[in-house]
Amino acid sequence: MVWRNRIYFASIVCFGVLLLQPGILSRTCAQDISISKEVDKGSRRSIMVVVGASGEEEFGKAFRESAERWHTAFQSEDFLLLDGSDPEKKETNNHLQQILDWLSRPSVDERLQERWLVLIGHGTNDRTAAKFNLKGPDISADAISKAISKVNAKWLIIDCSSSSGPFINALSGPNRVVITGTKSGSEQNYARFGEFLSKSIADPSTDLDHDDGVSILEAFLAASNRVVQFYENEGRLASEQALLDDNGDSRGTPAAFYRGARPVKAPANGLKLDGAFASRILVTSFGVPDKRSIEQRTLADSLAEQIELVRARKKEMADDDYYQELERLFLEIAKTNNAQ
Repeated sequence: MVWRNRIYFASIVCFGVLLLQPGILSRTCAQDISISKEVDKGSRRSIMVVVGASGEEEFGKAFRESAERWHTAFQSEDFLLLDGSDPEKKETNNHLQQILDWLSRPSVDERLQERWLVLIGHGTNDRTAAKFNLKGPDISADAISKAISKVNAKWLIIDCSSSSGPFINALSGPNRVVITGTKSGSEQNYARFGEFLSKSIADPSTDLDHDDGVSILEAFLAASNRVVQFYENEGRLASEQALLDDNGDSRGTPAAFYRGARPVKAPANGLKLDGAFASRILVTSFGVPDKRSIEQRTLADSLAEQIELVRARKKEMADDDYYQELERLFLEIAKTNNAQ
């Protein structure tokens, strides 16, 4: 009980420190300690949203509305939209090459810049490759992987299309969050996940841990739950299940492994649950921007990852050792976030 009381005291210290920095208070000081999100307004991030070939205008309208929501969320930042959804518009530009050029563009400085690619539209999958449908030549997951392989950045690749599951296998890796609208290439029906994701990224109700911000994990969870609710309300068998991969194991995790923002299941065969990295990346902040330096954020992320490793080993550790290590890391995070 001594260590439990000291952990409680450490959590109060951490809570007090974070209250001095509105907008970054999150799961770091929650039950049994978790990971703080990274507010991105103070760092550089760049986003490309691609609206693919729509086929029918009904789809095109829905795709363009989703793209506009992303634009609103990122409007003060480096935002680029490629819209190939209008079947009547004669495109002279090669969207495939524009995407590849943007993806392979070097980062502007030595910091680990965030680069977001959001694909809104239809997808296909066959024996040769999984592809996102563009007006003109389609883009494959392998082509994206090759383009980003030498770019030093945090990559967030979000393919909202049908048949997008194989994108996880091709794109999973360190410092990457990969989200797909389906879990496999065989889920070929129109995917509604992208619409619900675009509605979740700036919705205050998506802020599951009430820290004045929406992480990409929270947006993924909210959108996935809305997909489930849609099919239940329609009395239809769900034909899509979104996945999120952020630990580099190319497996992906569905929202069903979470209740709220907390995991309630563990993957089989000792695999690691996805979501820790994605929980630290904000899409939208409703509070005061994070004032921490890049160095402070990097160190806080490292400490948060160490906390997750300790929590995963709880059953293997003596109680005193477990709570002593948590206390040390807890106070280190508080010290890091409060450093001037």
